[in-house]
Amino acid sequence: MNGKTNEVIGLMAKNYYDSLLHAVTQPETLGYELLRDILLPDLLGQEAPGILYWAGKDLARRLPLQKLADLPTFFEQFNFGHLTLSQQTKNRYIYRLAGGQVKQRQKAFAQADFQLEAGFLAQQTQQITQAVAEGQLQPERDAITIIIQTDQTDRPADSSTGQPIQLHHFGEATRSQSKAPTAKTPKKTSTPVSELMPKRTERHRRSWFRR
Repeated sequence: MNGKTNEVIGLMAKNYYDSLLHAVTQPETLGYELLRDILLPDLLGQEAPGILYWAGKDLARRLPLQKLADLPTFFEQFNFGHLTLSQQTKNRYIYRLAGGQVKQRQKAFAQADFQLEAGFLAQQTQQITQAVAEGQLQPERDAITIIIQTDQTDRPADSSTGQPIQLHHFGEATRSQSKAPTAKTPKKTSTPVSELMPKRTERHRRSWFRR
């Protein structure tokens, strides 16, 4: 390996590292950004947006929330960003995803992807409202708009989900709760990942989002 090649590789590494540093608001999130904006896009290639959207939906199935009002708390706890419901109609929910982490990711990575968040929101909405739901992104300056469209006339084929999770609110006294006996829940058998992965021909967008 000649000196010129070493120089190019070193420059590429430096650029990646600089991008990571500019993407985070807290040093603790460097590992998250390394996976999210460098490793996953490199592994998934052009299929990344579709697979991450599916992954967000699968994550929502594994972590079902009790109500839509829990979504902002979940997003804050898992460093997805600051989520607010800016508009709601009968069949549409319009969310704004902002905050320092979102702003920094957009500035550091030209192709920063938020399909994971869109899929998660769509599936949580579907599970809670029991109406088929899909999502679409609209990037903005320093923020992301996520539109969730539902169809009240179309019920999900599989509406069964696990027990909704109880969100922990950090800072509250939980010692007495931890001592209380908890009921044992039946052990679930996990579905192999290979069976959950979408086929290449699968379409995860409905006609209202097709152009």
